[in-house]
Amino acid sequence: MERLIGVDIGGTRTRVGAVWEGQILARRTFPTRGLVEVKEAVAEVLREVGWERPDAIGVGAPAPMDMRQGLILNAPNLPHWNGVNVVDGLKEAFHCPVFLGNDANCAAVGELVYGWKAKDFLYVTWSTGIGGGVVSGGRVIWGVTGQAGEIGHIPLRPEGPRCRCGKKGCLEAIAGGAALSDRALERLGERLSAAELVEQARKGKPIPLALIDEACQAMGQALAIVAELLEPEMIIFGGGLTNSWDFLGPKVVEAMRAMSRLRPRVELTRLGDDVGLLGAAALPFHFPEL
Repeated sequence: MERLIGVDIGGTRTRVGAVWEGQILARRTFPTRGLVEVKEAVAEVLREVGWERPDAIGVGAPAPMDMRQGLILNAPNLPHWNGVNVVDGLKEAFHCPVFLGNDANCAAVGELVYGWKAKDFLYVTWSTGIGGGVVSGGRVIWGVTGQAGEIGHIPLRPEGPRCRCGKKGCLEAIAGGAALSDRALERLGERLSAAELVEQARKGKPIPLALIDEACQAMGQALAIVAELLEPEMIIFGGGLTNSWDFLGPKVVEAMRAMSRLRPRVELTRLGDDVGLLGAAALPFHFPEL
C-alpha cells in the first residue's frame, strides 16, 4: 500500500493528512489560505511520519477546475485560489504524482473506499457551500470535465437569490452556510453564522426558523430530483451543517419524500470530518480518464 497524502481544501478549513492503509498517521487542520500553507502542512506531516516523500498526493477543492492541468478555475467561495495550478505546485515541491479533483467527488471516493462502501449513492456535503458526488455501480461519475454531481448548483428558484457562481436560485444560494449567513444579515440586520441561525431556529424565532425551513425544503427538493434521476440506494451527508442533523435531517427527509416516489436511505457519513481527506488520498486510484 502506498504512502499517500490527502489534502482537503474546504471553504473554511483545510485538512492535510498522511494516510497508510486507510489510517491517518498524522494530520494538520488550519484555516483555508493558499498553496504555500498547504505545502507547509504537507512537509510537516511528512516529517512527523518519517517519509522522505509520498508516493502520491490527492487534493480535493470546492471549485470548477481543469483536472487534466491541475488548475483551479473559478472558486466561488475561495476567489484567491482562482488560476492556481495545484498539481504543478505540489509536484515541484514533493517530486511525486499529484491529482486534483472536486472536493465532493473526492468525499464520494472516501465513502466508496472507506465508509459505507455502497455501490449506488449520492454523497452531499452541506457546509459553507453545497457539493455532491455520485457513485453508480461502484464507480464515481465524474462527467466530461470532472464536475458531475454538483447538486448545489441545481437551479431551484429562477428568481431566487444570486448564487456566488453567478446564477440565480441555486440550492447553494438558498441553503449553503455562507448564503444562510448572508440572508440572515439581510433579514435580521446582523451577521449570524449558519450554526447560530440554526440555534435561533431551534428556539422558534420566526425569521431564523423561516430561513432554515426554506433551506431544508430546497435541499429536499434537490434530493428528490436526484433520486428520481438516479435511483440511488443511499444518500450520504457530510459537512459542517450536519452537526445539526437532529434538527435539519428530519425536515430534509420529509421534504424529499413529499416530492419523490423513491425512498433511498439517508445517512450521515461514517468518516466524519475525515471523509474528504481520506477520499483525496484515495483519488490517485480513482482518477478518471478525461
